[in-house]
Amino acid sequence: MRHKIFILFSLIAVIIITDFTLPGKVFTKDIIAIKKEKQQYYNAAKNYHFSYELTTNKHQFLVTKDFVKSNWKNNKVDYSVSLVFKEVNWYKPTTSTIKSYYSLRILSGLIFPLLVLTSMAFSYYYKKNIDIFIFVLQALLLADLIYLIL
Repeated sequence: MRHKIFILFSLIAVIIITDFTLPGKVFTKDIIAIKKEKQQYYNAAKNYHFSYELTTNKHQFLVTKDFVKSNWKNNKVDYSVSLVFKEVNWYKPTTSTIKSYYSLRILSGLIFPLLVLTSMAFSYYYKKNIDIFIFVLQALLLADLIYLIL
């Protein structure tokens, strides 16, 4: 039973990684709007930061402050949408060759699934009893999968 569960979660992790690493469908679209939103932390320090959401006629996605500052001269953006989960993998101004990646996409599409795969492989090959850790990672991988689907 344990082997079947490992295979299932390994397959999920490989699908997520593959979706992130494959080129996807590249779009070049006009920027309709960039929305700046203040994100507040409700703690004693009352800290905050700004998030920026770019809107084209097909997609909406979060971008960095540096991208917003550098792209006002050019109203077009190139971006890649993944084939399976339809998430934006990277974006860049059309005049630039440097791609930008949203940090949550890197975490959810690459780093976290790799962590799950390496932890399960370590547990399996070295016969280490880290079942609770693996269970937590598998639950988080399912949450990651749900996040990508929705």
